[in-house]
Amino acid sequence: MDISSIFPSSDNLYKFLFMGGVFMVVFSFIYPLEKKQKIELEINLYNKQITLLNEEVKSLNKEVENLKIKSKETIKTLENIKSNKDSATASREIREIQETYNKVFYATKAKENEIITKDIILKYEKSKIALLENHINSFSIFRWLFLIIGTTFTIFGLWNWNKSTLIYTEMQRLELEKKRGLR
Repeated sequence: MDISSIFPSSDNLYKFLFMGGVFMVVFSFIYPLEKKQKIELEINLYNKQITLLNEEVKSLNKEVENLKIKSKETIKTLENIKSNKDSATASREIREIQETYNKVFYATKAKENEIITKDIILKYEKSKIALLENHINSFSIFRWLFLIIGTTFTIFGLWNWNKSTLIYTEMQRLELEKKRGLR
């Protein structure tokens, strides 16, 4: 007993299986590739951010070295002012030097805090990328599953669609011959 005799519209079922299989095969190739490209772009962005952060750290280290040098110079200047000048002029100059030094110190401290914040963000981005890589690896199982099932559906659907079309054509031919024989 042929399935097309039980379900006269099984032709549509086979078309559906064929089209579904084609969709699954195409999907199994496109989706993982798109996800992989997205991850590679995020990794590239992460590496760029790391490079920028490293440059900022170098800059901060230079500023800290400059601050150390300025601190030593400021201490010498303060000692010279205290020993060579009267107390009113000396206290005014000391305040000016302290204000200048504090501005440089707080600017350096603000940059250090900014780098710490960026480092935290980069650690989060790194864990996000690792998570996305795990997702793409786990999807490779589904990729093969979709590929195998899709290929099976495509072949089965195409084979049986062709078979049911041939049977239907043969039945129409026999019916036409039968009608010609009755005339």
